Amino acid sequence: MTNMDKIRLCQEIVTCIQEESRRPLCRLRLSREPFAVADSHLGGTPYVPHDGQIPVDGHGSQLWLCAQINFAQAPQMEGFPSSGLLQIFLEDWHFGDFGLEEGPGMAQDYWRVVFYPAIDETVTMEECQAKMVVPWEEAKRSNMPRQANRFDWKDIAEGHDYLWRCPEVPLKISFQAVEQEGVNCEDFRFERLFVDALEARLPGADPEPFMPYELEAETDEEQEALRHIHRQIKGGGCKIGGYPSYLQDDPRLYDSGQGWVDCDTLLLQLYDDTYDYPQEDIDDRDLYLNGGPINFVISREDLKKREFSRVLAQWACT
Repeated sequence: MTNMDKIRLCQEIVTCIQEESRRPLCRLRLSREPFAVADSHLGGTPYVPHDGQIPVDGHGSQLWLCAQINFAQAPQMEGFPSSGLLQIFLEDWHFGDFGLEEGPGMAQDYWRVVFYPAIDETVTMEECQAKMVVPWEEAKRSNMPRQANRFDWKDIAEGHDYLWRCPEVPLKISFQAVEQEGVNCEDFRFERLFVDALEARLPGADPEPFMPYELEAETDEEQEALRHIHRQIKGGGCKIGGYPSYLQDDPRLYDSGQGWVDCDTLLLQLYDDTYDYPQEDIDDRDLYLNGGPINFVISREDLKKREFSRVLAQWACT
């Protein structure tokens, strides 16, 4: 078998397993447009019912809103709610942590997922703002400025702190049309699907020489063919549904009875990749995720039951 034959077989397998693993996703569009308190948005003031409170962390400190999804505003996707409000709160992200500093996990001690099945339209922005211990704008002003991901280690050593938030300014979310996405190479299921498909075509063959990132190009034609495969198996983007992207290892590979492997559905992903997946006009701002994704995955059954206590969260940067 020639090198080009191996590349063509790899392409055939990738196309096959992606066609067979397609699932719906909806990409998010981010903008600086104004929004109401119950609208879908990143950052800023969260919706809170009249008798509700903003969640706090394990030390009693108030969490801040990272993302709010109003499913009545999103296109309907199988398995996802058609109404209700999903919120993800995080703790203040100081240098080196994001409430997820000890790696992936389900313990919502320093972050929280909240779901309101119904929205009270009488709740006002001003009422919710009054429940914030520190308003979004004041929290930003009270901390040292962040400059292009550069930190003065002397300042850090002397105890000065930096506050990062994703995003830096509140952003409105709107939704693109639902599309279909096949499994990407960063998902823990990709390798197993690839190996099984290769075994069906070449029984007993060693899969390693056929894997997309093991193949090498010897000609310009082979180089272009490999580029096409690599683009095809790449994941990314800000989205609900589809498949998560992991710049580092997929944590579900290391499930040791915690139930991580059962988390098969991407609830939300924010990704610092505005170059590959433009997020509309946000004044050349990025999401300050240090070049990587933060994602939340849940089991299909828990999502169906609207049970959000078992969500696997991870933030990974380049």
